[in-house]
Amino acid sequence: MLHSFVNISLLLLALLPVGASATNKCTQEENDTHPILCHMIEQLASNPQEMANHIYQHALENKLLVGGLDDWWPEEEGILSSQTRHRLLRNSQKKSSNQLPVVFAHGMGDSCFNSGMQSITKKAGEILDTYSVCIPTGSSQSEDTSNGYFLDMDSSVDVFAAKVQNDTQLKNGFHAIGFSQGNNVIRGYIAKYNTGNAIVHSFLSINGVNAGEGAVPHCVPSIKAAHTGSNIKFDFCELLMEQASNAAYTDFAQKHNFQANYWRDPRPSAFSRYQESAQLAKWNNEAGFINQTLNDNWAKTSTFVWVLAKDDNMVFPREGEHWAAPDPSAPFDRIIPMKETEWYKQDLFGLKTADLAGKNYFESFEGDHLQFSIEDFTRWLQTHLVNQ
Repeated sequence: MLHSFVNISLLLLALLPVGASATNKCTQEENDTHPILCHMIEQLASNPQEMANHIYQHALENKLLVGGLDDWWPEEEGILSSQTRHRLLRNSQKKSSNQLPVVFAHGMGDSCFNSGMQSITKKAGEILDTYSVCIPTGSSQSEDTSNGYFLDMDSSVDVFAAKVQNDTQLKNGFHAIGFSQGNNVIRGYIAKYNTGNAIVHSFLSINGVNAGEGAVPHCVPSIKAAHTGSNIKFDFCELLMEQASNAAYTDFAQKHNFQANYWRDPRPSAFSRYQESAQLAKWNNEAGFINQTLNDNWAKTSTFVWVLAKDDNMVFPREGEHWAAPDPSAPFDRIIPMKETEWYKQDLFGLKTADLAGKNYFESFEGDHLQFSIEDFTRWLQTHLVNQ
């Protein structure tokens, strides 16, 4: 139980607003309001490698890193030596003439420079006999890791897109594979950059938070709170929800924190704040206005593969990995399937059009967040990405 609440506390810290950049100090007001987070910002500025190591260890302990199986893990410590990294990158240069290349986007706490991501990138290239590359949002392991927390979602997409556009191997398009919040980066690329030749042909989303994160992990409210006379009944997880939303739905947090951008509080009382503030609301066309470009760019991708972890305890609702959503009338008691959601019925960003065109595929595996097997991974690639 204590371990779960430590995880909750860390997530809440991630949802609190952070400084305008790692080099800026907090104002006195920010220090008064968020003393722990301001200390983290100062530590990030003074010792980015130490901060990256802390984030990495947290991700490792909570099984947020991809490639934990022995046959995926060439370096015991989890971060590749420069010699090993050079060998893997060299091997990834092989490209079959009739197979599109593959691009990876890593999840929270992970990095393209970690051995797990390097190993699974190499594995995909071998399975498909093609060029395979993981695109980082930072120029080093420490920067790439920290940016998963302290660089906002929209800016992360811009960095990702610039690197894609500078890679000549990707100029004629590619398949994209995302893990956890890395899927938001790929989705953002589709939303903003899916034009010309360098488009995402197939999108394999593994445990993606594309539909948002709707509760603090390991602490989903029961929503049984009621006021009866002078007695007030409440749910502790409801309190954490309130605090998380208060922190996330500010301009400051939305500009400087990745997790705040996809925090989707499903309580009716919070929905208007989500619409007004969250980056995800804009990409979902839930912000009160329709950006037709989102629908147009979504239509340019030929295949969408949505992978659900049946025992996912990190993402709420886990069914959101298949585009389900909390029922607004009972957000923590009932999850409505994809075809009953507003984003499907109104075809807000193109999900329904893609579905009617036969573009959506749904996969699942037994296990928790990102705890899929190499057999699962191989099957997904061979089923959906070969010669597409």
